[in-house]
Amino acid sequence: MQKIVILEDQAEQALRLQQLMEKYAACHTNFSYSLRHYERAIPLLTEYRCDADVLFLDIQVPDMSGMEVARRIRALDEKVIIIFITMLTQYAIEGYSVGAFDYVLKPVRYEEFSAKMDRVCRMLAHQNSSVTLEVRTKEEIRLLSADDISYIEVSNHDIVIHANGEVIRQWGNLKSYEDKLGASHFVRCNACYLVNLKYVRGINGDTVTVGSDELTVSKAKRKEFLMAVAQYKGGSR
Repeated sequence: MQKIVILEDQAEQALRLQQLMEKYAACHTNFSYSLRHYERAIPLLTEYRCDADVLFLDIQVPDMSGMEVARRIRALDEKVIIIFITMLTQYAIEGYSVGAFDYVLKPVRYEEFSAKMDRVCRMLAHQNSSVTLEVRTKEEIRLLSADDISYIEVSNHDIVIHANGEVIRQWGNLKSYEDKLGASHFVRCNACYLVNLKYVRGINGDTVTVGSDELTVSKAKRKEFLMAVAQYKGGSR
């Protein structure tokens, strides 16, 4: 069962989203969900426990902007799927800064909503089937979900894994991780970095923002990397 949270101060719009969710569930028998609705941002942030699967955030609510809510949520939870509800497409670009998955335009039509939810379900299925890695360091052997890894790099002949704000250094080679993680949407942006596309927040020239870090996209890998990002964001994988 997927946990859905809606932040929307207009009762009519909130009801519309709930009706669309009910219709989607009725048309997709393998989809089940629980739903909680908030009219204000502060109660949502106060009660948030990093256990939601999808957040529908209205861009404009009386006590705080949806973009600021997303920033605060994202600082706590890297996994939750964020979808903005807005009347202005300009927020789609700004949404990359908080790792937004997508946006829907008001008034929300079922066809558009259904297409977004199809992508959401594919993303959630990918998260739930994430590869588990056995990571061996000098101190310990531990299991690490690929979904928690933002990127892996080569540094001074060591492998450095960035996961949930933690940096794990071990011996090995990047090619072995590339082989293990290829099906989990990990792609090289250059010879030294293997990136989890889930954490890509934006691309500016020859730089990609992964989580809070900026990595270089090499000329040799640029075309392949940009295509992989586009396919992933478009939900065709």
